[in-house]
Amino acid sequence: MTALEAYVVVLMLALAVIVLLGVWFRYVVQRALPWYDEFAEFLLVWLTFYGSALAAQRGAHIGFETLTDTLSPGLRRAAAIFAESVVLLVLIALWTYGWTLAQAASFDTAVSIRSVRLSWIYSAIPISAGLMFLIGLRRLAALVRS
Repeated sequence: MTALEAYVVVLMLALAVIVLLGVWFRYVVQRALPWYDEFAEFLLVWLTFYGSALAAQRGAHIGFETLTDTLSPGLRRAAAIFAESVVLLVLIALWTYGWTLAQAASFDTAVSIRSVRLSWIYSAIPISAGLMFLIGLRRLAALVRS
């Protein structure tokens, strides 16, 4: 298991525990936890972005296999190189704007958990974009070499 896989598993377990705890408090204890829904949202954001990086690592993102399988091997390779290059450009934009968002939110805090800075939450965007960029570079290098 890679560190990224372990991290995504921890995020999934934490999200499940927080949601179940929130439901238990609401329906059994009859008191809602004031912070659980916001914290669950943050975990879902992190899970989405780091899960995307994990999907990129496994090569499990959406593809057009039906289209590319009809191409000759040379055209298939060219299409894969083009697609990977476009994805890398999108990831550069995601990293740039994610970094800008994290910096802009550096003085903002969560509504129900004042000690949590939103820049920490938004840091998942540029970090996961950077991870996916490195994974994409490795995949592009392999495509060019083959």
